[in-house]
Amino acid sequence: MAEISWSSLFKLEKKRVICAGCESKLNRIEGITCSKCGRLMDDSNKEIICEDCKRWGMKEPHDYLQKNIACYTYNEFAKDLMALYKYRGDYAIAGVFAQQLKAKWIEMNKEVTIPLPISSERRRERGFNQTEGLLQLADISFETELKREHTEKQSKKNNVKKESSRSNSFLWKIKRFLNPKKYC
Repeated sequence: MAEISWSSLFKLEKKRVICAGCESKLNRIEGITCSKCGRLMDDSNKEIICEDCKRWGMKEPHDYLQKNIACYTYNEFAKDLMALYKYRGDYAIAGVFAQQLKAKWIEMNKEVTIPLPISSERRRERGFNQTEGLLQLADISFETELKREHTEKQSKKNNVKKESSRSNSFLWKIKRFLNPKKYC
């Protein structure tokens, strides 16, 4: 039987989406990170950009990714959770990431969030847009200013194919000037 306390009577306690044991398998990213992709870097590294981003930067000097902020390392457990969420439609999994995402979003202090869309074909296949679902659960407002051209799944492509298909995947729904400092 659950223990009743004054605190439990007068506070709304957050429901756990996963058990403490599973939650401990998620590794929060804390410490020095790459200023571009958000990957955790070695404490002894004095560079601000990781080697992968340097390599990508040489290949794609006009890359539009300004900054990616990750909440957790992409270990096997995180991959499995994301697969349940994205490909099996387990919408409740978004609750695992929502609180941490909201905290990171508040730190960023941006005016508008524009999630990367999925194609209408992918939406039919999956049943929902995973990014929008996560933002909704985290109570983060967003604008859907982009549309996506249907392409082969990124997970089915090697790095060379991913690189060559990136530039024409997204289109603006409406043309207007965007100040990138205000958007994320």
